[in-house]
Amino acid sequence: MGEMILCKRQIAATPFYLDELSMNVYSLEELSYYIFHNVYLLNADFMSVDLCNWIGRELGMKELSDGLLELVKENVPLHIFVGRLLHSCGYLTLGEVKDTLAIISVFENKSEAECKKIRADRLMEKNRLVDAIYEYESLIDGDDNIGDTLLGDIRHNLGSAYAKLFFFTEAAESFEQAYRKNHRRVSLRSMLIAYYMAGNLEDYSAALHRYQVSNEEDERIREEVDHLGEQSEARQFEERLEYLRADYSEQSAYVKQLSSIVDDWKKDYARLCRM
Repeated sequence: MGEMILCKRQIAATPFYLDELSMNVYSLEELSYYIFHNVYLLNADFMSVDLCNWIGRELGMKELSDGLLELVKENVPLHIFVGRLLHSCGYLTLGEVKDTLAIISVFENKSEAECKKIRADRLMEKNRLVDAIYEYESLIDGDDNIGDTLLGDIRHNLGSAYAKLFFFTEAAESFEQAYRKNHRRVSLRSMLIAYYMAGNLEDYSAALHRYQVSNEEDERIREEVDHLGEQSEARQFEERLEYLRADYSEQSAYVKQLSSIVDDWKKDYARLCRM
């Protein structure tokens, strides 16, 4: 999980698999950590008989297991089930438990479509972009009764996820569909930038005409994209290359260092694409 978790109770011989994160947990402390840091990904499926039985069988907490099973049978709200679990562990502070349950309670008062969108947004914030794309597309293709504005915002965020993966054509199409639903200027502008970034000047020009974009806005977008290479990150990379050329005068050594940088980029991209 990236950091040490102090476990005071029994460690499971067989872990419990969490579908939402595609990971195993071996203790009640790990489960509490997961809930606190991924509360936006929780849904009613988390309140399962399998989880209750695992707590009793693998962690030896029969009383807690029986209590949670009773809550499942009563079909209580999710925040009550999670509250019982977190309080029984003691890993989180009372303030952290209170904040976690408050977030879950908010979800319980929103529509299923709104909850799904929030979960997808959190996946994107965590750079789990492929998972976010699947969530957004599932929400769009579902049978939920989604209003035009919310549907447009979902499509806009889908476009943002595509853009972060450099799929600019797909991003532009999503942004355009978003603009047709939410009529937000940010979606229109994002669409134009994505078409321009994709090098698709024919579709870019057609979109300018289709949505009657002013010449001034067209010029601003072109200048903004054309000047991306002048931003501080790009200049810092150019300076880094100059230092490499000075430090590694031999071509083979320079190429080796440059290949290392490219490999790091590949690893970062693969991380963004992970599911």
